[in-house]
Order: sequence, then structure tokens, then C-alpha cells
Amino acid sequence: MLSQNAKVLSYDGATLTLSLTTQGAYDNIVSSGSDTVLDDALGHILQVRPAVAWLLEGKAAPALPRSTPEGHSATKVHVSVAVTTPESSPEPSEAPAPTLHLVLAQTAFLMHEQGNSQAAALLADVEDVELVPGNRFGDWQEAVLIVPPYLVPRFTEDVIAAIQPVFDHVAGRHGLEIGGVTAAPALPDISDDWRKVLQERLAKGAASNQASRTRAQGVAPVLKRDGFVFDSREEVLVYEALKRVQAALPQDSTLSIFPLPMGRVGVGNSWTPDFLVTLSGRVGIIEVDGPHHQKRYGADTTRDRHWRNSGIVHIERILVEETSADSDLDALVRQFLTRLREYR
Repeated sequence: MLSQNAKVLSYDGATLTLSLTTQGAYDNIVSSGSDTVLDDALGHILQVRPAVAWLLEGKAAPALPRSTPEGHSATKVHVSVAVTTPESSPEPSEAPAPTLHLVLAQTAFLMHEQGNSQAAALLADVEDVELVPGNRFGDWQEAVLIVPPYLVPRFTEDVIAAIQPVFDHVAGRHGLEIGGVTAAPALPDISDDWRKVLQERLAKGAASNQASRTRAQGVAPVLKRDGFVFDSREEVLVYEALKRVQAALPQDSTLSIFPLPMGRVGVGNSWTPDFLVTLSGRVGIIEVDGPHHQKRYGADTTRDRHWRNSGIVHIERILVEETSADSDLDALVRQFLTRLREYR
């Protein structure tokens, strides 16, 4: 009877508010003693007997006459205030923002504890979480992770597949049913003079890769260094290691660091290496590998070949996860520079 004619509006730990669709359903509950059955079920499931408030077609229903079965006393029924406007009746599916952010935080920490540092780092860069209907009927909800636009491609199918079951589990512990997880770009902040701003940007032509990242709204501070914006914390660590080596070299024989430059290779593709480094008249590339490269070995090899065919012959891949201290990373960078100097 309840599954066909009623739905839960809210439960605050003391009062359960139910909404009935028809007068007939309400009359059946009154005449059949189903209220007592409901009390027993609630007591069994919740270990307490909450008050029950009934709404009939959006308005307060008259209090039910209570039967008192042998062995326990009747539960007091609170009658809700009539609902007169849609705003006074909150949608049960709307989760408060603090709860969603708590789910996000706990998911990130669980991912880290499970050894998935890449997913944990990406979740740390999520600016907000929104719930949207999973289909046009609203049968289930989907969590949308709002991130800076340049980070959206890093939420690959593999990353989402790793995050979703953990996010779903944590959400369920907080009473939320989530049927899917996706990532979407944060909307840009627009002022009244947005047309003028956009026209000025269009007049300047295509922006460099770094410029497009620098203009991105809401970039996490941990991904910024010296005016550069990076895609991951691993890239920041390599950048800091390159800077330490740069500072230790003599000024008349040091190196230059170009983070995330955009270049066009001989086959006509525009690619962005993680770092372009120049030293002693030679040019090399450092790619910072992480979990997102695990299924891209073939693509990475092809890209490296095209770099070599286009004049950059020394390419090094550094897996930051295998380093436990700054000194380890410094040693890898120095080895790269030594091979760059000696390469013939």
C-alpha cells in the first residue's frame, strides 16, 4: 500500500514525513490498522519509533486514530503544517552542499589509502559537486565533479571507473544514492563587459598553451609556480627539481626550463610536452609519467618517435611515484642533464 501510494519526504531522526497521493489510500490506512504495522516496521528497522507526519496531496492530513496493540504503547503522530508553496517543501533528493563536499573529501582520502594517488590528486582539485538527474525520468542521480576546464581530459574513463565505486559507497554511507560520476568544466566568471573581453582575446589570435592555462578560472594554488600552471602535482615536483639544479649551475652555463609548451611536430600534430629543457646547445624533453600513462605505452612510443623525427632526440620519462624524497628526484634530473650533455 505504501509503495504504491506514498513517498518519503523527510526523516530528521525524530519525525518521519510521508506524502500520500489520494484520499482513498489514506482512508485505507485508517481503516485497516496499517499505521500499527508501520510503527512495528519502523521500530524494527530504526530501533526507535519516530513520530509519523502525513501529508495528503500537499496538505496536512487529519491525525490517524491510533490502535494500541498489546505489548506496547501507541506512537504519537505529529501532523505537518499545510504546504502552500513549492519552496516550503524541500525536495528529498537535494543533498546539502556540506554533505556532498564531505563525500568528496572522504572519497579522495580513501582513494589515497588504496594507493590511487592520481585519482586522489584529481579529486583534490574538484571545485564543487552537483547532483543531476541520471535520466529524463529522474529515476536516479548522477554526481558531476566540477573542475577547471583544462583538467577535464585527465578524468579519463579509467579514472572515473576507479572513482565511481568508492564515491558511490561513501555517498551511500551518508544516505545518498548515486548512480554515476562524471566530470564537467567549471563555468567561467562573466562580467557585464564580456563581449569586449572576448573580442580582445579573439583579436590576439590563438593563445599559447601556458596562457590558456593561466587564464583558467579557479586553478588550485598547489598547481601554480612562478606564473606557470601545471596539470598535476607530479609536474610541480619535477619543476621544483629542475629549478634546484638550475640554481646550482653557474650562470654562464645553466639551463632553461619551458613547462608545458605547445609545439607542432613534423607530422602536423600540435603536442605539449611536460617540459622542454635546453642545456649546452642541446634540447631535451621530460615527460612526467603517472597512472594515467599505464594504458598509453603505444601512443607514448609513437609520440616519442615523432619528436625525434622532428629534431628533439633526447626524451626522458620520469615516474615520480618511484621517488621517495626530493634528493631521489634531483638525482633523476641530473642523470637526464648528464645524458643530454653527452648525447652525440
